[in-house]
Amino acid sequence: MAEYFYAPPECVSERQIVITGEEARHIAKVLRHKKGDLLTIVDGQGGEYMCSIATATEHTVTANIVNKLRKSHEPIARVTLAQAVPKGQRMDFAIEKGTELGLFAIVPLITKNSVVKSNESDRQLPPLPDEEGPGHKSARWQRIATAAMKQSLRSVLPQISQPEDFKDLMQRHKEYELILLADEGQQKISVASVFKGLVKMPRTVLCLAGPEGGFTQEERDLAQKHNAHIVTLGPRRLRAETAGIVLSTLILAQLGELGE
Repeated sequence: MAEYFYAPPECVSERQIVITGEEARHIAKVLRHKKGDLLTIVDGQGGEYMCSIATATEHTVTANIVNKLRKSHEPIARVTLAQAVPKGQRMDFAIEKGTELGLFAIVPLITKNSVVKSNESDRQLPPLPDEEGPGHKSARWQRIATAAMKQSLRSVLPQISQPEDFKDLMQRHKEYELILLADEGQQKISVASVFKGLVKMPRTVLCLAGPEGGFTQEERDLAQKHNAHIVTLGPRRLRAETAGIVLSTLILAQLGELGE
């Protein structure tokens, strides 16, 4: 079974890749790879390298680049999920599954009805043993995204931004050709209906998934002011993180990024 390994771009030169830390220990000690073994290494920015191990210790693995591919398993369109941050560790699920699906970026979203506020979100996630102090949340989420990138054979590591207020995100609406907001209200416009009405397929899409209490009318109005389409995800009430993944899946399917 194919397995990918990760090296940040600064560890990649023209002919060699140097892997250190936990990833090196996993390759050399856990998997017992040795000199001459072939590895597939990704840099998180679209580079995918077939490499031959030159040296391998539990601290450092040096690999010679044999072949290089570019974004072989990556969507063409850049889909960003802005997910209202739920309680506890449920954001982990959204980040893991969103990465597997092929999202380009994930924005932890703070809304009026968010249970987790921007100044509380660090306290909601218990740190992993080596992730202490302010910002451990971001480190945890990035670690989850990195593991999911490798598992799903991707070469792009989704950007996990700092938590952002809904109004601030809407100020950046021009960065996206299409914006869709999932809402369980009375409107019955489907994602498929929105795409049927488009003149051309977008290259940049923002999908908005609210908190358990839903978006406020003010937030829906603000989104529509910036040309967002308010869509339904069906007759059943979904958890916040489930809604984000369902919306992302429907959009990627409409873009033809999940196969035929």
